[in-house]
Amino acid sequence: MNRLSHGRVKRLHAEFRGDEAVELDILEVTLRLGDVARTRLEGDTVLTRLAFKALYRTIEEYCRKTGLRYPTYRTLMGYLDGAPVEAEPEASRVVSLTKQG
Repeated sequence: MNRLSHGRVKRLHAEFRGDEAVELDILEVTLRLGDVARTRLEGDTVLTRLAFKALYRTIEEYCRKTGLRYPTYRTLMGYLDGAPVEAEPEASRVVSLTKQG
C-alpha cells in the first residue's frame, strides 16, 4: 500500500462476531486481500476503502433515482434492503422565519 501519510487521520474500529465475522473472513479470502496487504491492519484498511467506494456509488445511484441529495442511514439501509424507491421527492417548502408586522 503506497499511500502518503499526511493530513487528517481518522481511525475506525469495528468488532464483528459470529456470522458477520465468518462473512468478513470469506470476503477477505474471496477478494484475495492477502495479495494486496501484508498485515491485518493493511487488510482492514484496504477492505474499508473498497467499502467506502461501494457506499459512495450506492449513494450516487440512490440520489439519481430519487432526486434526494443526502439520504439518511435508515433511508439508505432501506434502499439496500430492497424497499421501493420514490421516483421524485416532494418539493421542499421554503419557510421565512422573519417577523412581519
